Amino acid sequence: MRLIAHPGTSMDLYLRKIIHPQAHDNYRVVLKLDEGEFEIGSIGIQHRAVWAWGIDTVISMRTLETQGEGRDRRDCMRQFTAAWERFAAGEANLTEFLNAKRKRR
Repeated sequence: MRLIAHPGTSMDLYLRKIIHPQAHDNYRVVLKLDEGEFEIGSIGIQHRAVWAWGIDTVISMRTLETQGEGRDRRDCMRQFTAAWERFAAGEANLTEFLNAKRKRR
């Protein structure tokens, strides 16, 4: 899945399955850039019943804009991508977010 963050910059988002005995249908959302990959959020089934998505909150963000629930994995990815596009459209937001992620590496 490819999305455009702001003019002149494109980013790829994809899912990486979490391999863990308690994670049956859970994924990390990965942002792929020229400089490498950044895990930016997650999608999965919570409490064995509800599909949910969330952007990692490494910087101050409004909760309503960083998480939600969906019908299935595809719906969660659609909602996640829309939320990420809104957030990353502000170049300062994207720069601050990625700088915070770089520090945690």
